[in-house]
Amino acid sequence: MRTVVRSTLIAGMTGTLMVSAAWAGIGISPLPVPSATSEVSAPASAAVRGAGDVDSHAGEAISATVSTAGDQLLVGAAKASMLPRPADMAARFPGARWETDPTECQRMDETVLAKLDKVIADAPDGIVTSGSPWHENPDCIYMGGFGIGPANPVKAFDSELGLWVRSIAMSKNGTPFVMTVIDAEGWLWDYKSKCTDCGAKQISAALAADPELKALGAKPESFILHATHSHSGPDFIGGWGFVPDWYMAQITDSIKATAKQALASMVPATLETGEIEARAFNGERRDTYRAAEEQSLAWLRAVAVPAAGGKKHDAPQVIATVGAYAAHPTTRGTNGGVASSDWVGYFEKRLEDRFGGIGLHFMTGLGNMSASGGTGIGTRLADLLPATGQGTVVTEPVVRVAQTSYRSPITNAPLDALGTPGFFDRKFDPVPAAVTVGENETAPCVSASPQSVELPITVAKIGSQVVFSTGAGEEFSNLTNTIKEKNPGKVTFPLAQVNDALGYMPQSFELNRVGQQGLGFAFGGYVFVNYEDSYAIDRCVGDGALETTLAALAALK
Repeated sequence: MRTVVRSTLIAGMTGTLMVSAAWAGIGISPLPVPSATSEVSAPASAAVRGAGDVDSHAGEAISATVSTAGDQLLVGAAKASMLPRPADMAARFPGARWETDPTECQRMDETVLAKLDKVIADAPDGIVTSGSPWHENPDCIYMGGFGIGPANPVKAFDSELGLWVRSIAMSKNGTPFVMTVIDAEGWLWDYKSKCTDCGAKQISAALAADPELKALGAKPESFILHATHSHSGPDFIGGWGFVPDWYMAQITDSIKATAKQALASMVPATLETGEIEARAFNGERRDTYRAAEEQSLAWLRAVAVPAAGGKKHDAPQVIATVGAYAAHPTTRGTNGGVASSDWVGYFEKRLEDRFGGIGLHFMTGLGNMSASGGTGIGTRLADLLPATGQGTVVTEPVVRVAQTSYRSPITNAPLDALGTPGFFDRKFDPVPAAVTVGENETAPCVSASPQSVELPITVAKIGSQVVFSTGAGEEFSNLTNTIKEKNPGKVTFPLAQVNDALGYMPQSFELNRVGQQGLGFAFGGYVFVNYEDSYAIDRCVGDGALETTLAALAALK
């Protein structure tokens, strides 16, 4: 194994360092104790619950909501700052500190590359206190998505927009649905070394076990966790270094806290929705063929039902607005070492400025889609949404949620080489997998491997008008367009980078099998094949995820 890993990595790493590898992230929900020292910026119309690190909109006590809601749709939302707070975490992590001097943060360079064989041979014994086998400073926060290994330390956080954890919760007559988004490169379903309780899988289980949330009908499938995939955001998956243990715990706490607060603050609400063509703001980037494009912006807005005795001329109180679009948030590059939410942050801020409440953005089929128009597209996309009251009303907003999984073989040798020793901290299972997947039996995609990985897939429906699905990586737009086409007449949100960050997810007809085994790393990933091919765990991963998703949606009545 060592010889295979060494030859695979050393042969491809130099080219990889030049590649803007667009791995991805997840979507789930949040929990704990407010901190009076945390940085919070609430929307103007938000009702802030206490002086804690979580802001919620439209909040009432859980008991009051449960006793008075009847069969009314309930919606709540919350947000918390991601600004590092080592002092607040010191009781749990003695000596917690954030190194903001980039010169004190080790970086991946050719000297480290030359020693990779020794690092691999020593793993996992060589894993440093940050939980990663990379040579890195465990007090540093590294950006994700540029090349491979620790290269871009974070010296500060964007002071204009900040970085946030945001959640929206919806419930009517059954299992609630809580969507959480974090301004980061990615978040994993199940970590191998970094932690035992911070994976999206463990977070959703902990939330579902909370007595207050269980009283509201919460189940593990209620929660999804999405990472915006901003490359100048923190790396929470280990592919580009890592973050300090205390910061991993801080954000885990915030994920739980905002999810719980969103549920706790639910009030009676109405929903309106729509889909807008937005062709000018993205474009496909495959160089070996013309890929399908996904160019529509889906949106959903929750408006609080006016209290009894309210005045008719009072402005509608927006709880939250959700947008979903596909365009890689890489317009700011490494941003001089300042962590940024990229164009997504401008989109969310503009929603909050225009409508009030909390704004959230989720990526759809971004695997082959680049942003077009720079960072300013965030504001321009948000301005496409109609005024409050001008969307299509969701008339029967019963919320239904289900979760399933697809077990994928791992046939990508370079990614297996990164994942097995922990350079990419996803837990792979020593379980063989053999798949035959596709639309029919005429030309299926066939694959097998001695180890595999579980890909979580969540589906949700709101009445007969709104559909959500989730992908565990950077799904390609042909896949997400197909999900939309299979749900005609509905506003469909085929979300990617949710509950996991397992690389690119093309379908088999879009993937070069030679490139999948490392050729996409060479010469920046553009001479022979596209570099996305080298970041797909299996040639059938997109086919399997698509067919599993469509089957789950069909079964959700």
